[in-house]
Amino acid sequence: MPLKAGLERVLLLLSGEHPTMTYSEICAILDSEGMGYDAIAKHDQIFLLDVNPAAMELLGKRSAYLMEGGRLLAQCAANTEDCAKSLENIDWSFLGGKSFGARANRVRNYWRNLDTQELQGMIGGIVKGNTDSIVNLDCPEVWIKGIISDAGVFFYIIGVSTDRSGFTARRPKSRPYFHPGVLEPKLSRAFVNLSGVREGGLFVDPFCGTGGFLIEAALMGMKACGMDLDMRMVNGTGKNVAHYHLDCDLLHGDAKALPLSAIDGISTDPPYGRGTTTMGMDAASVLLGFLRGASGALKKGGKLCTAAPIELNPRRMAQESGFKVIEEHQMRVHKSLTRSIIVVERD
Repeated sequence: MPLKAGLERVLLLLSGEHPTMTYSEICAILDSEGMGYDAIAKHDQIFLLDVNPAAMELLGKRSAYLMEGGRLLAQCAANTEDCAKSLENIDWSFLGGKSFGARANRVRNYWRNLDTQELQGMIGGIVKGNTDSIVNLDCPEVWIKGIISDAGVFFYIIGVSTDRSGFTARRPKSRPYFHPGVLEPKLSRAFVNLSGVREGGLFVDPFCGTGGFLIEAALMGMKACGMDLDMRMVNGTGKNVAHYHLDCDLLHGDAKALPLSAIDGISTDPPYGRGTTTMGMDAASVLLGFLRGASGALKKGGKLCTAAPIELNPRRMAQESGFKVIEEHQMRVHKSLTRSIIVVERD
């Protein structure tokens, strides 16, 4: 497919934490900020896109599942002969005498016949033979990467590399207020991104619990508002938000009757009686009541991302509540619990 004006073909290396949601999160981020793109191909942990180069910084700041990415240089079969031919055919003039470093890695266990150290050396040798650039493996001006995946070998320039340490630092047990059953920061951020809220937009979590979604939304520059029927959770969320020096609005109230309107996006993880209380209501009634209330509180075109045990069929409930279902993902938590994660839109 030929490139459209202003777009660049990039490779995104994604974490392997979920088979479908990692790709959807990328698209949701780009859509939220109006970044034009064309999805070219999805391979195992690799997403090829034609996109505005400015989008790479945005994805690096917001994505939960992006590891690194940059401009695609070539793709070939996973053997040394084809790799050498592809590397020789690349126009290396963009290096312009800049220092470079070469790296090579493998996704899972694909194509074990091709050694990553050999591939790394091949990249370095061919670049040196075709340019006046010098190797710098400590702090080069340009990193050239070869990645072996299910579809062969991809060569690209590392333009963005994400810092994963923040997610570890924000783990639920590290916060002042903790309650079991809450989602980890990476998954919380993915939920927020799937709601399609842009920077400065109004994000709401009507079952805010200990504030994990609000923390991620506020860190991404959204106006974050949380609500919970349990006042202990509201107070606990306040402590957690303050711990990270963030500004979020907090309300004590029932998610079935949201006191807000024209919300840009909603993400939440409603209670369903397994580690989190439903305050005496059955889980199905809680979910359906929330969805019906949310359909009137979201602005037209606003999105909602939520999860529930698969046996509750949240997709059907959302449709009955007047939403258009955009996508559905499944996540196995343990033997007796598989979550259905839905993203829906208000018509």
